[in-house]
Amino acid sequence: QYRASSNQAARKKDETGERSRKRKRTVVAPPARVDRWLVTAAQDETEISLPFWNNMQAYAKHIGAEIKVAGFTYNKSLFEDHASRTAVFAEAVQPYMTHEDEYLGPLLFAAKMNILPTAVRPLSGLETYSRGAWAIFPHAKRQLVSVPALADKHPAMVMTSGTCTVPNYIEKKAGLKAEFHHTIGCTIVEVDDMGRVFCRQLDAGRDGSIQDLDVMVRNGEVFENQTVEQISWGDIHREKLDPVVAMTAWGLDIESGVVTDAENSMFHKLRPRHQAFHDLLDFQARNHHRKGDHHFMFQMLRDGTDRVEDGLKACAAFLRATSADWCKSVVVASNHNDALPRWLREADPREDPANLRIWCHLNDKLYSAIEEGNTEFDVVQYAMSRYDERGLADIAFVPRNGSYVVCQEHGGIETALHGDQGPNGARGTATSMIKVATRMNVGHAHSAAILDGVYVAGLCGLMDQGYNSGPSGWTHTQIVTYPNSKRTLVTFIDGKYRA
Repeated sequence: QYRASSNQAARKKDETGERSRKRKRTVVAPPARVDRWLVTAAQDETEISLPFWNNMQAYAKHIGAEIKVAGFTYNKSLFEDHASRTAVFAEAVQPYMTHEDEYLGPLLFAAKMNILPTAVRPLSGLETYSRGAWAIFPHAKRQLVSVPALADKHPAMVMTSGTCTVPNYIEKKAGLKAEFHHTIGCTIVEVDDMGRVFCRQLDAGRDGSIQDLDVMVRNGEVFENQTVEQISWGDIHREKLDPVVAMTAWGLDIESGVVTDAENSMFHKLRPRHQAFHDLLDFQARNHHRKGDHHFMFQMLRDGTDRVEDGLKACAAFLRATSADWCKSVVVASNHNDALPRWLREADPREDPANLRIWCHLNDKLYSAIEEGNTEFDVVQYAMSRYDERGLADIAFVPRNGSYVVCQEHGGIETALHGDQGPNGARGTATSMIKVATRMNVGHAHSAAILDGVYVAGLCGLMDQGYNSGPSGWTHTQIVTYPNSKRTLVTFIDGKYRA
């Protein structure tokens, strides 16, 4: 009996020790720390938008965020103190008010900056105020600027906050213009455990509701697993697509061309009804910008990237891999796509044996279209569709001067302008595009921006495109449009689109 009980005790001791060793081998990583703030502004002697305020409070509680409110003054007489600290603000915001600049992680909340709400360009001259750090300035008008940084650093985003108070302006020209651009909303700031900053615009709908990616807050209730209306991706440049961005955006492994991580990708998480692709084709093989550069031509020959057909095949495969039955993919006419028909017009195929046959074939199709009077023939669409089993029949190719409007029931947002061509023959910039009397999502610049009703995406391609050098404001930024027509910019950093 003694021996038996001793054996049992020994076995029990061994089992206990084994469980202890197993526990020691199982390392449970602590949850990553994420600090969050909801940042907004308030005008003195002005009522708050109560529906929005309640929804912001509910969302802050839901995500564990701290609310920060900075004040700005308006219509003060000459002999009064213009400082926001001595102004009178709505009682509801007073516990959250701050009157001094403070850092939210590495981001500067410039609460001390009292900018007139009628300022046409509230960020004018403030790009360097934060000394290269991300920054938010309290203001009722949305504006965002990507501040160029040196090659080894990420550009800083400088932006305005939105406001929690209702419009309250003098009915003169400056006041009426400011009221038109008045934005009730806030900005979410997320800082992860590596100090990376993620900011998004949370603009209120007519009912005061707000949406942040896949979360909707309405009437004080939080609803998760929401979808979005549209994503305008940054310029694709398929032959130079950044593999980390491709994985983050679509879960796409560009080496195999297969979606391998759909569950964690932004596309499959947000499930947009539409997605727009700008500069889908980079056309590096024969782009006119490198014409006559025999060093570059030799490098492409060495790397095996000198065949036009390979770029077209890659684009077709990309469109198929990123398609979904719940989303309409839209290819926007762009200057890099246009490099293909320009090559067909200007190149001498006798000097390019590697691409002679595809040049002859596509020109033959173009001549046939001209002969038949077919003015709607799109050689870019045809060239890519040849390499897809379904002929890319489910993909929309919007031609130059075409249109693709989303959120039509809310006034509409034009999403089929690339942004390279401005009005009346002017060069395409955010400043020139705001002269068009419509809201729009554009690409082309590679530097994210918000200016009046124009939102500008960044790029999905590699930061080194082979022709850019020096300080840069380029970012991997996408435009997300919600069903109520409100929008936000989402910037990818190190394979993440949120903290």
